[in-house]
Amino acid sequence: MALKLTLSPRGVVLLVCVINIVSSSSLTDGASKTNPMKPPRLAMTLIHPDSIHSPHYNLNATAYDLVERAINASIARIRSLSKRVAGPHDYAFRANLIADTRGVTFLVKISIGTPPAPQLLLIDTGSSLLWFQCIPCISFFKQSLPLFDPAKSSSYSNIRCNSTACDLSTGECDRNKEYCTYSYTYVDGTGTRGNLASEKMTFETSDEGTMVIPIRVIGCGHENSGSVDGQGTGILGLSYHYYSSLIPQVVSKFSICIGDIHDPQYQYNQLVLGDDSVLEGNSTTLDMYGGQYYVNLQDISVGETRLKIDPGAVKRDPWGHGGVTLDSESGLTWLNGHGYVPLHNEVQRLLDPRLRREKYGHDPEFLCYVGTMQKDLQQFPVVKFHFDGAELVLDINDMFLQVKPNMFCMTVVESDLRLQGLSLIGVLAQQYHNIGYDTLEKKLFIERIDCDPLDRVSAIS
Repeated sequence: MALKLTLSPRGVVLLVCVINIVSSSSLTDGASKTNPMKPPRLAMTLIHPDSIHSPHYNLNATAYDLVERAINASIARIRSLSKRVAGPHDYAFRANLIADTRGVTFLVKISIGTPPAPQLLLIDTGSSLLWFQCIPCISFFKQSLPLFDPAKSSSYSNIRCNSTACDLSTGECDRNKEYCTYSYTYVDGTGTRGNLASEKMTFETSDEGTMVIPIRVIGCGHENSGSVDGQGTGILGLSYHYYSSLIPQVVSKFSICIGDIHDPQYQYNQLVLGDDSVLEGNSTTLDMYGGQYYVNLQDISVGETRLKIDPGAVKRDPWGHGGVTLDSESGLTWLNGHGYVPLHNEVQRLLDPRLRREKYGHDPEFLCYVGTMQKDLQQFPVVKFHFDGAELVLDINDMFLQVKPNMFCMTVVESDLRLQGLSLIGVLAQQYHNIGYDTLEKKLFIERIDCDPLDRVSAIS
């Protein structure tokens, strides 16, 4: 019955979540109408992967199998992002594929083309292009839905070479110099190659209507490699690229609310796209560079103790190195040495006098102790990440992870020199927060809240 425990490590892992449209009744007058407009609000529920409602529910996976897989996926994620950020002018890194898609990843259910063909796209806040597998496929990975056939869509149109759309996207052309193409090779050896095109995207609304949104640049992949667990059909990027990404060509605002990911019965996690996204709570500066969202970390506190971190030491430099990002696909939080070492030392100061440290076989090294979180961390103080104007509040469920029956580890690890100073705040640290992105005003809104009330508002919108 470990699944029912609040601190069960089985619930710590978001493997792959399916996103269904659950609200936006104001977007359409009914099932017989479609609205070719920018969405004021598209509210979507994230289904917990460890619940019986998830298509990825694995009855045979143990709690600690899932923990191990999430850790490995987080390691792959930070290294992929660091590689991409190190070369921000290399367009190939702007649609980065997660090296281990069994990690903390979400799927969005939408339809592409006319008539609409359903797709399950992996969401990536660090990627900008929307792409999916297309016929003819020279090579492809397994997926649960039929491959998209451009010849059957009346709204599909390849982007031509020497056009403004091509020049502002990749500027690459096929061998006949006729159509614009893209070719992405990822750090884990996987990749995608195909045509850039314009197409229509259809969302189903909660009142059984639909909403049609024109997309000026999508990727139609003909040569694809990698694995997305046999479900996903491509990538839906939520990062910022001024011309070719969903942000800002469809929406300029979105919000993500993550509640209790330790509880497999929790059903209120949600993503909202559009002008009516949830932008509440205190705000901090949102810095956008190389397709990544950065925040200015000012300090970290553990209880009443301020660690006195130098903000300049964790800030992105003019060459794109370093900085702190918020990520929706890594479970762990990664801090460069200037932020990690003071936090590591303070946790050791609090726990070493009464608990025995233990090694956990991973690179990078985790700070781990013999014991259980329920018994040994009840008096551990709240940890806060302070930004200029806002803060993230972490309790023991965010800061630690039960990796074995009698061992727990800190979920914050050090990013090494290979990562060029990049720091990343992962999903565990974002629990019970609604994070709102306003790319026009360049503000990030942070509010500590249970997602349940937001879900109730969406249901009656």
